[in-house]
Amino acid sequence: MIKPRPTSWRGPTALLALVAVPAIAVRVDAGPLIEPGDLALRHDVQRLADHGIIKGPTSTWPLAWGPILEDLREADVSSLPPAIADSVSRLRFRGRIETQTDLLGYKAEIGIAEKPTRIRSFQDTPRGKAEVSVGAEWLGEWLSVDLNIQGVDSDQDSDEFRADNSMIGVAAGNWSIAASTQDRWWGPGWDGSIILSNNARPIPSLTLDRVFTHPFKTKWLSWLGPWDLNVMFGELESNRVIPNAQFFGMRFNFRPIDSLEIGVSRSAQWCGDGRPCGFDTFVDLLLGRDNVGDAGVGIENEPGNQMAGFDFRWAPNLFGSAVAVYGQFIGEDEAGGFPSRYLGQLGGEWSGYLFDRWSTRVFAEFAGTTCQFHESSKLFNCAYNHGVYQTGYRFRQRAIGHGADNDANLISTGVMFVDAEYIQWRALARFGKLNRGGAPDFRNTLTPTQQEILSLDISHSRELFLGVIEVGAGYEEIDDDASGLSSSDTRFYLQWRSSL
Repeated sequence: MIKPRPTSWRGPTALLALVAVPAIAVRVDAGPLIEPGDLALRHDVQRLADHGIIKGPTSTWPLAWGPILEDLREADVSSLPPAIADSVSRLRFRGRIETQTDLLGYKAEIGIAEKPTRIRSFQDTPRGKAEVSVGAEWLGEWLSVDLNIQGVDSDQDSDEFRADNSMIGVAAGNWSIAASTQDRWWGPGWDGSIILSNNARPIPSLTLDRVFTHPFKTKWLSWLGPWDLNVMFGELESNRVIPNAQFFGMRFNFRPIDSLEIGVSRSAQWCGDGRPCGFDTFVDLLLGRDNVGDAGVGIENEPGNQMAGFDFRWAPNLFGSAVAVYGQFIGEDEAGGFPSRYLGQLGGEWSGYLFDRWSTRVFAEFAGTTCQFHESSKLFNCAYNHGVYQTGYRFRQRAIGHGADNDANLISTGVMFVDAEYIQWRALARFGKLNRGGAPDFRNTLTPTQQEILSLDISHSRELFLGVIEVGAGYEEIDDDASGLSSSDTRFYLQWRSSL
């Protein structure tokens, strides 16, 4: 919708937001949602969750505005440290604008990129060489509509016109049912998610999401604390080895104590042209009876290709510092009813307030996308691949999970600064090895051969020209083991998003 400019957080606009938010109705069930892609907004959400102001889980994106605003209503800004007060003010302002009902709003976005980044992180950057997007949105008491159309010039994807980041949702009690092409991000990682990230374009899906994350009332389950559940049924593209394969995803996450969040995720490719698609097939898939060799299961009737596992984030608040450790472990296969052949991610982070101005976050994480990544007997060419669904765990030539695709060892470290007026600086460095499987594997979306990678990206954004303008530049060095050649390259992007 038409959004007031996100500036002067400590001035009259912020004061209006602080006064108005407690008075508005925050029972917004059908939407709107906070999509992944805004690193500073995610930083604020996580900062307030670690401080105990936001009570619900925060590692499943999109997030619903309703429970966040409900928690923000109770925050007394005058008693909070400056960094926390700034985060409360920014989120209250954004929430007030994004949850206005019965108003038709419009938005626009323009982006250009010289060599778009090969590995996408949480931050939204242009997917193609040029992008133009226009959209309209409307929010009612039980209906939410957010429609967007993009024109894109991309070397990787032949779709010049898209309807990504759109959603039509209806409320059913404390649940939102939607037809959605929105990005999703499952897990605590900042540079990637092993099971579902925004690296690939969003999969068109029918989704079911719990909105308010209040705990169970029964004593048998109340120990789980605030909890969330997300389910999606999507369809992959037709240009695959198995055209029009279906995609199923389910995630349950909860906070048994304020400092700990746990998530359990599961996804599957199934059905598609020439494959079994009946209800019995889905039941076998859901129960894990889908490995060739199981009773009655052969290649001709194998239900699908599954991934499943868990993740955690622990923020113990040691010695008064906002530190956290996190991890994600996703099995590419199943054995004995449990995930096996794990891919993994481990990370740590710190957040604080520097120079009485900059709300800051620093993180470092490792991603291992080889099956049995933690063992000496690693299984190459296993992760994100499958014997029947040979296009693999990919959508429109990008990995659905981590952007490094299969058989990578990647270390990432990043830092971000955001001030009270939403001026941002970000930096991200990566180094490691891609596609370590040895023999050329042309299914890998980044490189068919092993490469060593070193890259650095820096970006800055601020309000300008009735919107938010963002500029970024990157440098990358590649050593290709097969050819013995080394290369280096630079990249650049510029994008503007309306915020009137």
